[in-house]
Amino acid sequence: MNLVKTVRQVLTLPTYPLGEPERNPLFFEKRVYQGSCGKVYPVPFIDKVYDKAEPQDYDSVTLENDFVRLVLLPEIGGRILLGQDKVNNDYDFFYRQDEIKPALVGLAGPWISGGVEFNWPQHHRPGTFMPTDVHIEREASGAQTVWMSEHDPLNRMKGMHGIRLQPNSALVELKARLYNRTPLTQTFLWWANVAAEVHDNFQSFFPPDVHYVADHAVRALSSFPVANNHYYGVDYENRPGANDLSLYKNIPVPTSYMVCDTQYDFFGGYDFDAEGGFIHVANKHIAPGKKQWTWGNEEFGWAWDRELTDRVGPTGKPAPYVELMAGVYTDNQPDFTYLLPYETKTFSQYWWPYKKIGPVQNANKDAAVRLVKNNDGTLDLGAVASREFSQARIVLTQGNKVLIDETVLLSPEQPWHRPNSKVIYSDFYALELAIEGIIAYQPVDVDTLSQNRNQASEPPLPEKIKSIDELFLTAEHLEQYRHPTRYPELYWDEILKRDPLDARTHIAYGKKQLSRGLFNTAADHFKNAISRLTLRHPNPCTGEAHYYLGLVLRLQGNLSQSYQAFYKATWNYEWRAAAYHELALLDCQKGQFQQALEHVNLSLDTNRQNNKVQVLKALVLQKLGEDYGSDLNALLAQDPLDHWARYVSGDIEGMLEKSRNDAQTILDLVYDFVDAGFRQEAISLLELHHQHKVQEVAVPNPLQKSQLTHYVYAWLTKDLTNLEKARSLNCDYLFPSRLHDQIMLEWALAQPGDDHNAAFGLGNYYYDKKRHQEAIAVWQQAATTATVWRNLGIAYWNVNHDGEAARQAYQTALSLEPNNPRIFSEFDQLREKLADDVHDRLSSLLNNIELVNQRDDCAVALAKLYNDTHQPEKALNWLKSRRFHPWEGGEGKVLKQYTTAHLLCGQKALAKGDAARALSFFTSAMQPQENLGEAYHLLQAKADVTYWQGKAYQALGQEEQARACFSQSANEAGDFLAMAVAEYSELTYYRGLSLLELGQIQQAKALFNRFKTYAEQQLHEPASIDYFATSLPLLLVFEDDLDKTKQHEMKKLIALADKGLKTVASFEHSLSTIGA
Repeated sequence: MNLVKTVRQVLTLPTYPLGEPERNPLFFEKRVYQGSCGKVYPVPFIDKVYDKAEPQDYDSVTLENDFVRLVLLPEIGGRILLGQDKVNNDYDFFYRQDEIKPALVGLAGPWISGGVEFNWPQHHRPGTFMPTDVHIEREASGAQTVWMSEHDPLNRMKGMHGIRLQPNSALVELKARLYNRTPLTQTFLWWANVAAEVHDNFQSFFPPDVHYVADHAVRALSSFPVANNHYYGVDYENRPGANDLSLYKNIPVPTSYMVCDTQYDFFGGYDFDAEGGFIHVANKHIAPGKKQWTWGNEEFGWAWDRELTDRVGPTGKPAPYVELMAGVYTDNQPDFTYLLPYETKTFSQYWWPYKKIGPVQNANKDAAVRLVKNNDGTLDLGAVASREFSQARIVLTQGNKVLIDETVLLSPEQPWHRPNSKVIYSDFYALELAIEGIIAYQPVDVDTLSQNRNQASEPPLPEKIKSIDELFLTAEHLEQYRHPTRYPELYWDEILKRDPLDARTHIAYGKKQLSRGLFNTAADHFKNAISRLTLRHPNPCTGEAHYYLGLVLRLQGNLSQSYQAFYKATWNYEWRAAAYHELALLDCQKGQFQQALEHVNLSLDTNRQNNKVQVLKALVLQKLGEDYGSDLNALLAQDPLDHWARYVSGDIEGMLEKSRNDAQTILDLVYDFVDAGFRQEAISLLELHHQHKVQEVAVPNPLQKSQLTHYVYAWLTKDLTNLEKARSLNCDYLFPSRLHDQIMLEWALAQPGDDHNAAFGLGNYYYDKKRHQEAIAVWQQAATTATVWRNLGIAYWNVNHDGEAARQAYQTALSLEPNNPRIFSEFDQLREKLADDVHDRLSSLLNNIELVNQRDDCAVALAKLYNDTHQPEKALNWLKSRRFHPWEGGEGKVLKQYTTAHLLCGQKALAKGDAARALSFFTSAMQPQENLGEAYHLLQAKADVTYWQGKAYQALGQEEQARACFSQSANEAGDFLAMAVAEYSELTYYRGLSLLELGQIQQAKALFNRFKTYAEQQLHEPASIDYFATSLPLLLVFEDDLDKTKQHEMKKLIALADKGLKTVASFEHSLSTIGA
């Protein structure tokens, strides 16, 4: 029998270490990350990776049968590290990493490629480099599932996925269970991020009816698989033979594409060299997401390959990969779906490896078929199965005519393949290939299909939108999709300006204010909504406003009115389950356990997948002296990693082991007890937590221990001695984020005596919730540490727009902690924005070179200051002396200084008459060293470099080479700035100069005039961040005045255009003089 084996063991892997998680909180309020909000708080940020691998032990689980071998890494986000097809020479159908080599790609910093990453509730998974809890389930059938679970570090929802193998099958099942264990409506997306190793003979395959695809946020569309259009700035239409997007080799730049419409449930990838691949299968109705991503098959992408792996591919370069991603309840990125309070969504996805037959045209969990017409008219036919079918009947028909009818053994080891079948047929689209009773496929004529998705557009400003309905939907979109730079409040305000009691708007606004802990304001919004909803009748069509009013009142301690509001919410089916749950919590707070039991059961009548209400029922039964074990056992069978259920069941040791005694998980459970009024149970759990060690893990996880547990203990015991202990603790990583954290810390600050820790933590909380002035006020109470002064410096600049106050705050911070590399680096960034003298800044960096060396951003700043002070030789030596690691989406900073330094050195040499040396510098500028960590993007303009190469050749008397360089410069089209194609840039100036060198004076004049017109037009357009931006990590600590920055940039372009036109005039004058 083909048995499933599971082994949990220590796996030692070479690992590139990470820098220490940042002790200073990071508030990325306008960071664009994967097309949505890139806020990272309360997760400590990591922005440093080291360059020498060291052995590191990891908790791993190997799951295998005779067909498939999987290795799982629970400590790195619960990912699959390895997936091998054991019946195809151990082919790695998932990209295999032999080491852990993080790069700066993740939301909170480190991220690794390869295997399978499970992204939720946003991309990339916030906990992608954090540990998950583990449980191995063994079924009577012989199947085994490795469950991995976390409480999402941003919103505290519970996400769990199980990797399941069965005996006698190559099918890998992914079972997911997403549970919103909070009382608030949340949004999420879910993508399985599968990596596959690629080369020139690898092909991704998608359903045969996919004839167009979309970019992120549907900001662009392309025909598919052959692109007959521009896509990601590449003119594929003019790349005949190299424009099939299903082939990695044809995609030269970082590119995503996502399926918009299909009637099929599968996609996958196939390696023609290994004669193997994998198929993904999922229910298209809830799992429509099918996506490919690649770094691109050019120097830019190869640089990222080097950042992410040491494995060498067939070309001798680091092995590249594509991501073949599968989305559930989402078909794009960003594309978020709702999870209502206490709602659970469950689903399964499947992968299975196969061999020999090539890309397939239809597939399900059991089998796949291939039916392709060869160039000579013969047919390429294939069939393969994920398990054995001893009597598989394969039939090829055209209408009622049977062309092939064979009964064969099909299994993962034994596919059926007829690559050059010469059967006679008259209509290819009338053919059907079937494995009888299992799967069938009839070719799709894509010319008969329509395109059902339109390209997205940026919404108008609120005042430009006529209808309130469209205003509301626009606001909802911005909120639901977590847009990083456009805010729903502007649209809500416009609605309320037109209709002060618009119910939907007050509900939405109230939920937003509730999430920020502004309880009074939120309550007012919900009351306004109710007043409109009940204007004509007392029974509105939705119970949402009553539910949320009840929740606010509960958090404010107004239990009587809260009870009434919740009861009214139960009148509406959508809110019945959550409202009865909340009523049961209030009953428990009042000690009315029989009433609580009635309300718990009513809640369960509507939603039996609410774990917390099931645990609450057990607690109520316990209080009533009744049996409660059977209900908890049933819940733990369904969700073995529900730690509250395990704790209440009495399995204390099991709870501590499976939860790792993680402080953040413990706090979630403590607050669960608090909500039900079980104060003593909450106290006992905290005492248990404090009495036992936190289980150490292989990855940085500083929040697994927290001072908050001591503050909560003091709050619950109302013992000021316990509060004094909490106040005496180190405040590193004191990053509160829950509503309960706010209530507790506000209590702590209200107690007698100074409490700098509570003020620091509450200020962090307020600032994250955009309650900026309140944050400033409490931080000023706690201004005794470097981090608090640093926080104040950020707030003074970003909120109060007071540069000198920001400077003084940072100076104070550095006086308290002069060796803090982040604070030092941030202060230099602030000084740059304050336009401090570059020589003074350079001196400061050189006097603190050890701090500079610890941070890439500071090291780049030093190189720029060398260039700005006309010391490019020192800039080059500095840039060559160390290794840099770019952020995804923030590439180009190091390379810009590298290029600038080479150009300046070359220009110096040229001015001294040493053209050969100058040419050497200019040529080197085109060849970035690998230590820079980045390379030129294919679309990035290099007109300046090629122009100066031409001038050097000209000085050497090599006119042919000079003209070739000038032609290359002049013929460039646009530029690539901030990860986007730009029609004009500063380098347009060099295109014009090159045209002049080629004698094309009128063309140069026309270019400079267009250049100037563009800049003058942009000068009068309001500045904004690209609505569809995908990744812009440049917007981090200090905010820019966008209008001021744009004005400066456009005036610089106008000056360059004018300079170019003067040069044209000079050329024209010279020619007229020669003519005279």
